[in-house]
Amino acid sequence: MSLEGTVVSSLDTYLRSNRETFVRQLEDFIRIPAVAAEGGPDLRRMAEAAASKCEEAGMSASIEETSGNPVVFATAGPENAPFTLLMYGHYDVFPAKDQPGWDTDPFEPVRRGDRIFARGSGDNKGQFLAHLNAIQWWQREGGGLPIRIKMILEGEEEVGSPHLPEFIHRKGPELGADLCVYSDGPMLSGDRPALLFGVRGALCMEFHVTGPKQPLHSGNFGGVVENPILQLCRMFAAMFGPDGHITVPGVQKGLPPVTPAERAALSQLVFDEEGFRNQTGLEPLSARHDEPYFERLLYKPSLNISGIGGGHVGAGVKTLIPTTALGKVDMRLVGNQDPDEVFAAIQSFVVDNGFDGVQVTKLFSQPPSRTPIDLPLADVVSGAVGYGFGKRPLRVPSLAGTTPDYVFTKLLGVPSIMLPFAPTDENHHAPNESMKISLFLAGTRASARIIGDLSERTAL
Repeated sequence: MSLEGTVVSSLDTYLRSNRETFVRQLEDFIRIPAVAAEGGPDLRRMAEAAASKCEEAGMSASIEETSGNPVVFATAGPENAPFTLLMYGHYDVFPAKDQPGWDTDPFEPVRRGDRIFARGSGDNKGQFLAHLNAIQWWQREGGGLPIRIKMILEGEEEVGSPHLPEFIHRKGPELGADLCVYSDGPMLSGDRPALLFGVRGALCMEFHVTGPKQPLHSGNFGGVVENPILQLCRMFAAMFGPDGHITVPGVQKGLPPVTPAERAALSQLVFDEEGFRNQTGLEPLSARHDEPYFERLLYKPSLNISGIGGGHVGAGVKTLIPTTALGKVDMRLVGNQDPDEVFAAIQSFVVDNGFDGVQVTKLFSQPPSRTPIDLPLADVVSGAVGYGFGKRPLRVPSLAGTTPDYVFTKLLGVPSIMLPFAPTDENHHAPNESMKISLFLAGTRASARIIGDLSERTAL
């Protein structure tokens, strides 16, 4: 059943008449502070609210237990439908506690014009609710779903989805699908819609250096005792070349080539260099070293030192050699890089270069994931997204950040496309996160159209 003529009119009427209901529902979701990093009963309460919304949308929903937070799993549509669509979202949110810069209570939504300001408004409650509202329209007004839909809503995305694979392995035979579509992250500059065909992986580590068994006077022992902070700094400096690229042997294994289809897509992306400077206050490293910005960002791994701790940094002077130093590092991985292999290469680098006092611990990892950018089904999704937002979406080979996309592409063998619905300046993970109501509704239009157009994919 396609979205043409009176059906389109019915959807638009439905969105107008239910606008306030949908917005208030999003606000109610926001008020549940389901912060995975902090735990607590609000995560269970949010899972129950999400399951209830799935039921309201005409789906059969269950709360599936894991070793961590529960997963909401919902299904709807004919079991013998010729096409099955898998959808995903996460009901947990990034912490807001002790995060300066908020103009309002992070968990009390505030409307200002077209925006709702609050933690979780865009990341990710507004985005997965748009999908559920589209399903609800099909079930109530559109004559019933023309395809089979399976929805996964997890509660640990903001801490790396550690128990999602447990759910995937347990329910594997029930999760088969022809395509996965989900929404996360911000749209392109100017709120331009996009189709993203993968994500970078992640590897988070801790580097711990042990120095003298007690703080030592730098006059008596400076220069004759190893300083753990200095050792940590020397090690980090050895891991980078002058251009900022990682020089650790073995880390470059599995880097992806740029295919002709991807290069054509990259040529359509416009790098806003002035906007970059305004946001960061810096020049892009890619320009300094004459590299295309998006190739550097999406096709090469990065290593970020997020923090170094040790010694005295308070008021006054303490001329002491510290006993320990700690470095927190996160890497973004690309192509077919294996997080375990990269971690092993870093461990070998530490030993082979004589940094004997450094102990490396892996805190978390997720592999990168890619779906071919010229996937035939992408044409169907692209047309539907263009209808929903009134703008032709661009194709982007990969998200620069990380989601658990690999569970779809690698564990389930399902091609996956991400469709961001949040505004360009969403500020996810930052103070004053927001969602535009207009994009929330446009995302619902796009989702409804995707469902209808995929039901007619037999011509492909």
